[in-house]
Amino acid sequence: MQNNHFHTITQDKAPETLRLIVEIKKGDFNKYEYNKDLGILELDRVLYGPTVFPVNYCDVPNTWNKHDNDPLDAVVFSTGEIVPGTMVTGRVVGIMEMIDNGEIDHKIICVNAKDPRYEHVKHVDDLAPYERKDLKTFMEIYKYAQTGPGTVKVGEFLGPEKAYECIKEAMVEYTKKFSAGNES
Repeated sequence: MQNNHFHTITQDKAPETLRLIVEIKKGDFNKYEYNKDLGILELDRVLYGPTVFPVNYCDVPNTWNKHDNDPLDAVVFSTGEIVPGTMVTGRVVGIMEMIDNGEIDHKIICVNAKDPRYEHVKHVDDLAPYERKDLKTFMEIYKYAQTGPGTVKVGEFLGPEKAYECIKEAMVEYTKKFSAGNES
């Protein structure tokens, strides 16, 4: 197995709490992705439109989304931006349903477990309404200038129990994909 953060960062407190790798900081228009083969952040693209990420955007190590053939994605609500490449502890508060280019690509919703301003948030419904609306709107339009309307469809915000199910499934998929003799 390759020796990089995607494989070496464990999830011993999952599904309630996740160790995440920040890919994109809140307020950025650069779209980075964690290259799981090389173990480094890679610039995927600069967003085409006049929009920036409203939250810190992360990879979930030791997970695999079989629908889009990538690790699970998570967003972390925090008072400020978190530098890309940082490991952050996210307390799972929900999930946002999303279809991207026809593939299931739900986003795990977390709050920074070390940010006292988010200590009271235990469920996605505890977030301020504008925080959910900003995230939903951003995800619906961030590809618009690049690929046109309708590329991304955002569904419901659901509570932590649904997120836990998704995380558990993605951890099983990771084990299947990357177990000894199955690395790909």
